[in-house]
Amino acid sequence: MATSKAYTLAAILLIVGLLLGYGIAMMTAPQPEVPTETPTPGQEVPTPTGLTGTVKIGLLVDLSGGLSTYGENSKVAAELAEKEINEWLAARGEDWNIKVIVEDTAVDPATALAKLQSLHGQGVKFIVGPMSSAEVSELKSYVDANGILLISMSSTSPALAIPGDNIFRFCPTDVIQGPAAAETAWSMGIRHLVIIWRGDTWGDGLKESVAESFKELGGTVHEASRYSPDATEFSSEVADLANIVQNLVDQYGADQVGVELIAFKEAASLFQAAAGYDVLRQVKWIGSDGTAMLSQLIETPEVAQFAYDTKFVNPIFAPGASPYNQKLTDYVKQKLGRAPDSYAYATYDAIWAIAMAIEQVDSDDPMKVKEVLPDVVSRMVGASGIFQLNEDGDRAFSDYDLYVVWPKDGGFEWKKAGVYRAVTGQVEWESWWTG
Repeated sequence: MATSKAYTLAAILLIVGLLLGYGIAMMTAPQPEVPTETPTPGQEVPTPTGLTGTVKIGLLVDLSGGLSTYGENSKVAAELAEKEINEWLAARGEDWNIKVIVEDTAVDPATALAKLQSLHGQGVKFIVGPMSSAEVSELKSYVDANGILLISMSSTSPALAIPGDNIFRFCPTDVIQGPAAAETAWSMGIRHLVIIWRGDTWGDGLKESVAESFKELGGTVHEASRYSPDATEFSSEVADLANIVQNLVDQYGADQVGVELIAFKEAASLFQAAAGYDVLRQVKWIGSDGTAMLSQLIETPEVAQFAYDTKFVNPIFAPGASPYNQKLTDYVKQKLGRAPDSYAYATYDAIWAIAMAIEQVDSDDPMKVKEVLPDVVSRMVGASGIFQLNEDGDRAFSDYDLYVVWPKDGGFEWKKAGVYRAVTGQVEWESWWTG
């Protein structure tokens, strides 16, 4: 049965590849069977020995912590992927299906490890998530030691770009995001950048990438506070930030000074404290993928107004063009009343990639799936577009969409103001924004 399946899949890859590129489109409808040879009289017909039963996939997301907006989006994306994959497998007459088991990590590394160990005890060998680099770093040793395959949709720390391990990441690393944030600040006229950042694996790595990139452009970088990931009150950090910014504004003028904030949803509390300083409202602010499109930054009028006043621009990796992108967008909007973030598309693609790789090797052995996964991904047209994995198992390239908080119907919404092109290293602003 394994040989027949391999022949069937090869034929499908050839046909679909010529028309569209091997994509998820082929997964949503029954596939034609490739005729098999008629056995000669007396020839023994082999008994099918393919995969059967339920393959469990653990989804580690944040539903109650600093990335809960992203976690909710990814949970809904996984729900759609599970439904479609099982429909596809049933249409093909397969004897196996998938079940996604969702666990809330609250973006806490220790909790993420405990949830991983619990899932492993339930026989789970495939994990999508967790969301933060600090969590992935905590899970790495356990994943590698126990033969678990893990795909994170949103971990971006360059420190985790390690060839040959059992961790893949369907998002680009901050080696790309750092230059995107720096060029965004530079194109807005900022020449003196003050950085305040979350003190964890992700925050430290992104801070270094942004600072190095901004210096290469000719700007100056000034460090404010490295705050604890557990912080909820920021009066001291904001007071220090205001002093640094005021000194720079006195020397160079507000137009040339900006703040880079590397945070999760605690940015809302930090903004509430910053709103009490006129000088912090006079300068422009840059965010990151940790704050782009977060619901917490538009729900409170005072927070949203500060983000609007400071032209708070947030880079997040840009999904490629794909019909499945719109399908998932519509599904998440129907369920949650908002558009999904880039990492929801990556979650959807990760679950599909695991299922497609399992089908190819006709086995739920994570190490066999690991061997074919990069090739499967390179032939996909997923919800996040067409992409490849580099030698570290990470998304190899991406542009970055730039999102801002903008007034709408008496409230505020997230709106795309431009895009950073990784190939050219330049920002292309939307005309409504520059106007």
